[in-house]
Amino acid sequence: MNDAVISETKDHILLGGGQEAMSVTTTSGKAGKFETQFYHLVYEEEFGTVKGHFGPINALAIDPNGRCYASGAEDGYIRLHYFDKSYLDMKDPVPEALEAGEDDESDIEEEPEKDDESDSDSD
Repeated sequence: MNDAVISETKDHILLGGGQEAMSVTTTSGKAGKFETQFYHLVYEEEFGTVKGHFGPINALAIDPNGRCYASGAEDGYIRLHYFDKSYLDMKDPVPEALEAGEDDESDIEEEPEKDDESDSDSD
């Protein structure tokens, strides 16, 4: 890893890097791992990668509005990557609620009230 940047709009961190520059010419681009990796900042899970460079990535920056990011590498290019709509609209999961099979907190609060009303009707 040569650089990392934390998103201002999402709980994500982008990591860039690749193999050592001196061995770039002796291996293929696939083996070099010249890609940006996307991780969830809290859950530390990788959920995506973006390829496009032919050398180690040394610089990353995210647009303050969160619509795109730039990557710079030893291949001599600076690439501007625009996030697609599915990424921009993506909601981060809350594993605790999903594991327990519960909805969001507003639904949990409403259910007991409905149960109380149905109990009083049957009495």
